[in-house]
Amino acid sequence: MTRRSPLLVVPALLLALSLTGCGGDDGDGGDSSGGGGGDTVDGGDLPALQGEDCDAEVTLSGAVEASWSGNGTVSTAESGGVAPPASYQTSKDGMVLTLLSTGNGFDAPSVLLLISDTESYTVTPGEGSVEVAEDGSGATVDAPAGMIGTTDSVDVQATFDC
Repeated sequence: MTRRSPLLVVPALLLALSLTGCGGDDGDGGDSSGGGGGDTVDGGDLPALQGEDCDAEVTLSGAVEASWSGNGTVSTAESGGVAPPASYQTSKDGMVLTLLSTGNGFDAPSVLLLISDTESYTVTPGEGSVEVAEDGSGATVDAPAGMIGTTDSVDVQATFDC
């Protein structure tokens, strides 16, 4: 089994986020794609994923304690083969959870949790349960996510119903 280093996965995930966050805006200032709702996530620097609305439920425990439900977004926009076929995203209070499906060079579903500019967590491929539909129909995760460069961990439980 090929294991990707978290130090390599995060730049790849951020690249995929920036590529998938570009679709759906027709230039008139409105959101014609149904989801995403704004230019950035919670008014921060990360571009909001543009796509279709989903219902999302998230529970975080361990080094970070939080839970929320409601707005999520899924993007199945064509990326020219450089981003995964489906990307899912939800956010609350500056925290952003992103799930990426397999395909286009991603050998395993990927999970990235951004808490702040200096605090991010990833799920190691093969850890816990991560199921991300390539067709944009939904995703679930129940897995530990490790903070890069530390032993801190967050248990991530999330469901996207699209």
